[in-house]
Amino acid sequence: MKRVKLISLFVFCLLIAVTGRGQISAKPANIWQSDDFQQFTESMPSDSGYIVFSYDDGTAENYCAWQLAGNMNAVKFRMQSYLYPASIVGARVYVGDGSYPAGGNILHQPFLVSVYDSDGENGFPGTLIDSVSATVNNYGWVTVTGLNAFVTADFFIVITQLSNAPDCIPIGVDETAPKVSQSYSRNFVIGNAWVLSSYQDLMINALISTNVGLEEPQASEEVKIWPNPADEIVKFELNVPLKTLALINSSGLTLLEENIISQTFFSVNTSFYLSGVYHIRFTAAGGDFFIRKLVVVH
Repeated sequence: MKRVKLISLFVFCLLIAVTGRGQISAKPANIWQSDDFQQFTESMPSDSGYIVFSYDDGTAENYCAWQLAGNMNAVKFRMQSYLYPASIVGARVYVGDGSYPAGGNILHQPFLVSVYDSDGENGFPGTLIDSVSATVNNYGWVTVTGLNAFVTADFFIVITQLSNAPDCIPIGVDETAPKVSQSYSRNFVIGNAWVLSSYQDLMINALISTNVGLEEPQASEEVKIWPNPADEIVKFELNVPLKTLALINSSGLTLLEENIISQTFFSVNTSFYLSGVYHIRFTAAGGDFFIRKLVVVH
């Protein structure tokens, strides 16, 4: 009987440098831990009702892909209290320009996007909350919607590769500091458990609905914000009963929280806030909330 070389069955995560012209690089990632680095990089689009929850800087220095279908990569998202509870409605994954994996065709390749609770052993993925199938239909950022995962604590976005390399989905790797060390991998084919990935940070983003409990049409029609962008002052017209209003910067820090019970008009002085993107969190008496984007420009 012909012997099969074990090395041909060894499944591992390949990392290839963008400038490496197809050469495989096994250099370890330089992991730098930061517990509080979180970005809301953008809304997509501004009236969509989504927030993009991201830990990467948007630029891939490398890419990662499994040799065999069935294996998984994930990013753990640490929820801030002002986002509880949250509805995860989709995800984004950066796949690059098609040059990696070398010799492969990534377009139209299938993958699975899942949301897992962090209730597994040692805080790893545990309970499957929801999943949706997808394909790579474009280069760059691939956006997947259709998830309906209600979370009240930390959660994972898991990408399961559904085709073999080189015709498979690659995932961009942001290697520049800061490193958050919240990217994980699992060799499911040979039965391994989840481990911290050697490749940080995987470019997987979560799409969080800014409306929890309040319907989207109600949230957009009953609360008006102007001017937006704002310079010295921003005004709010409130045609739905609300309890509090909070102003949150792009790092997740609450800068202002006001009681707006029984108020139909409210204004905030923005003259002393730095130019940038902020989020306004409106909370109703029962705890339901929604979030709107505010741009301050001086």
